[in-house]
Amino acid sequence: MKLARNILLVDDEASWLRTLAITLNRLVPEAKIDTCVDSRQVMNRLEVGDYALVLLDLTMPFHSGEELLNMIRNAHPNTRVIIVTGVNEVDTAVRCIKHGAYDYFIKTDNVDDLARTVRRALEVVGLERNYLRIKESFLSKTLTQPEAFNNILTCEPALLDQFRYFEAVAPSPEPILIQGESGTGKDEFAKSAHQLCCPEAPFINVNLAGISASAFELQLFGQIKTLDNGQVSAQAGVLHQVQSGLLYLNEIGDLPIEAQAKLVDVIEHKQYYPIGSDKAYPVLCKIIISTQHDLLALSKAGKFRNDLLYRLRSHTIKLPPLRQRRLDLFMLINHFITLAADEMNLPRPNQPSTLAAQLADYEFPGNLHELKGMVFDAVSRSDGIQLNISPFMEAINLSKVTAEHCDQLVFPKELPTLAQMGDALINEAMSRTANSQTAAARMLGISQSALSRRLKQEK
Repeated sequence: MKLARNILLVDDEASWLRTLAITLNRLVPEAKIDTCVDSRQVMNRLEVGDYALVLLDLTMPFHSGEELLNMIRNAHPNTRVIIVTGVNEVDTAVRCIKHGAYDYFIKTDNVDDLARTVRRALEVVGLERNYLRIKESFLSKTLTQPEAFNNILTCEPALLDQFRYFEAVAPSPEPILIQGESGTGKDEFAKSAHQLCCPEAPFINVNLAGISASAFELQLFGQIKTLDNGQVSAQAGVLHQVQSGLLYLNEIGDLPIEAQAKLVDVIEHKQYYPIGSDKAYPVLCKIIISTQHDLLALSKAGKFRNDLLYRLRSHTIKLPPLRQRRLDLFMLINHFITLAADEMNLPRPNQPSTLAAQLADYEFPGNLHELKGMVFDAVSRSDGIQLNISPFMEAINLSKVTAEHCDQLVFPKELPTLAQMGDALINEAMSRTANSQTAAARMLGISQSALSRRLKQEK
């Protein structure tokens, strides 16, 4: 996975360099730290390695820090430079910042502040790289790794655009949120992310539906216990098991709100503590999160943490429901016919040429899961030559009956008066038209002035 996590520390004091490397490894565990004591090797190291950030001393033999700062900014403009030096001079600091340094620290400064700045710089570089990837992807209109999406059948332009965006942001260190109704293919997109990022590393799927806060913490972080006899018992969590692979958290909207705080810490600090341990372990994996819920609505209802919502908005994929993928219907039906025939060891029937058109107005509330079930049922009823369309027609007819019942007015046991019904009708029309009297009057079939008089009477 090519992420903005590589840091090069440059200083001619080997002892300080070693101390700084150990400190940053502890405070920024997600970063990969390299060191260099010879200023003459810095540019060669940058040519060979993909470094997001360089921490640079000012006073060194051969090349000064200011010289290297100018060389790095000219040759590698997407690499950030932080000055970490013993030179406490305001003029020098101002000059370095003007020449492109991201920040300036004195060696005696608080190391925690330096670690926070390092993490912010890594995030900035990551966002810049993601922007460039997205821009290049959309301009080229091509996929670098189209084979990663072989498990998703589509010819819809909107979904193909999502492929390009997904491929561009997949290497980002930030989590990716996949939103979509049940059955729209969220799991398949997560598998595509695994192929794009780390196909040789583990893929772990954790379903959060119905999980308790304690079970979530144990499953994610694992547990370390010290027994009475002094022996240590350890249970590895999925963050340990997945290592640098992909962790897929399915249905985040169902996660208890008290457990959401734990996930915020994981995303924010890129580290975790097993239950019973005070030692932090780095989070090295890519995190993909999915939901069929409206997280903003859950947040407003107090059921989803705002801070988690904001962190999940870095990269968002919105999958269209099947009712918005009419171009794909014929191809998807053929795909499921083949699957069903192979699975049930039956002859493969042909799809009627008019079937996709007959389904064009059907809403498919169950999306791909529903279509697959229909096709499997149809294949099981077929004669081996022509696909039996009865399951599709039954679903269409049932939806029509349901719609007719939904359109009928349902009155309470005690009937309202005509005046109450009139007021309720006017209020509903005003609500549907965002309080536009002209639009509401047109909807009610009366003049705008008549509606205005009725509204004044209500007041």
